[in-house]
Amino acid sequence: MAGMTLLAADQLDWYVGKPWAMIIDVRNRREYEKGHVKGAVNLPYDHLLERVCLPRDKILVICCERGAASMAEGKRLAENGYEVKTVIGGMHAYRGRYLVEGEEL
Repeated sequence: MAGMTLLAADQLDWYVGKPWAMIIDVRNRREYEKGHVKGAVNLPYDHLLERVCLPRDKILVICCERGAASMAEGKRLAENGYEVKTVIGGMHAYRGRYLVEGEEL
């Protein structure tokens, strides 16, 4: 059954590298390149559903900078039949071991 649930930022590491999960970072490319979760796909928020065919056989773990954009996108995806988890507090709250740090642009 599809739906959306909230995920604490410290639980995000558990989904990294899992073949049944897809981590999606909905921030813009510049923000993503400053730092992101290892293996996360950068698909900026604006009209994600209209631009990309996402896998329905995976749990979609959505993150953004502080949680608001991922919450909005997660709700839209769940309404369209996807199983979604959104990260509370976003990348601002994430302090896990899979942080890929970029350079200041």
